[in-house]
Amino acid sequence: MSHSLTRPEVLTLIGPGGETYRGGDQEWYPDLWQRRAGCGPTTAAALLAYLSQTRPALAPLRPLAGGTRTGFAQYMQALWPYVTPGARGLDKPESLVLGCRSFALSRGCRLEGEILKIPRRREDRPTPAACRDFLLRALDNDCPVAFLNYSNGSLPNLDSWHWVPLIALTEGEEVLLCTVLDEGEEKVIDLALWLETTLLGGALAAVFP
Repeated sequence: MSHSLTRPEVLTLIGPGGETYRGGDQEWYPDLWQRRAGCGPTTAAALLAYLSQTRPALAPLRPLAGGTRTGFAQYMQALWPYVTPGARGLDKPESLVLGCRSFALSRGCRLEGEILKIPRRREDRPTPAACRDFLLRALDNDCPVAFLNYSNGSLPNLDSWHWVPLIALTEGEEVLLCTVLDEGEEKVIDLALWLETTLLGGALAAVFP
């Protein structure tokens, strides 16, 4: 069974030459440090750009030109002071949630947040069913999810110590196939496999009205 955002096309961006991208890319930041550490604010920009363009009450959060690469890159820059990576990047899910909420308040909007931490110790981790339930609560309410992984485990198409926005889930026997946006592209990862093989854990986080 599949669950996804109702308007995933909102996160399709058009480049200056007519090329298309799915979500942002931290490489669009102008500064070298931002390009190295900017996956968190890039993911936050995707979450807020989507919410602001699908909820009239959140229209004050909208990017000025959210459907273009240039406009989205400007939005990423606007998020940076609120979702600011430290020396280890944006390594706490609370920082992303609080940053998104602070940015919303700066534009007269209120957001709530929810976090599901996935600890390093395997025996302390939530079950695949708990992760599934978290994702369904968000996606079925038309909210993208921010996924933080400190170690990519057995997933070759996902970087370690990295944030990505998650926009869809397809359930199967012993798999949780998730569509994420990374480097301007859609990628499909098996969250159940990641949960089993990650060395360091991570978190799922969502913001919502």
